[in-house]
Amino acid sequence: FFFTFESFSIFTSTQVAILLGMPGGKRQANARPDNEQMKPLELWGYEASPFVRPVREKLGTLCLPHVMVSCARGSVNRDRMVEKTGRFQVPYLVDPNTGISLYESTEIEKYLESVYTVK
Repeated sequence: FFFTFESFSIFTSTQVAILLGMPGGKRQANARPDNEQMKPLELWGYEASPFVRPVREKLGTLCLPHVMVSCARGSVNRDRMVEKTGRFQVPYLVDPNTGISLYESTEIEKYLESVYTVK
């Protein structure tokens, strides 16, 4: 059996998710009740990125529809991202509901908390 670095990364991130009790698998108590009706957000990144994972989990706990735009090394989506934004950095979130686009997992998580939860 042969492992590449990418398959190893996916395997280990899956194992961590299982050990942590599948974060992102339960609805956050203060998630807005209309989150499921929102337009899908775009999350640009790749499966093995440790910076993308917490954002994916937050999108899951808030029950927000989203599309993962995979931009792993060698992907045409990586080139599309550079054309669109002028650089390659993940995670990158595009929210068609508010018109906001931003980088940095901690900033994205703060943004999602401020917009898609009830106080």
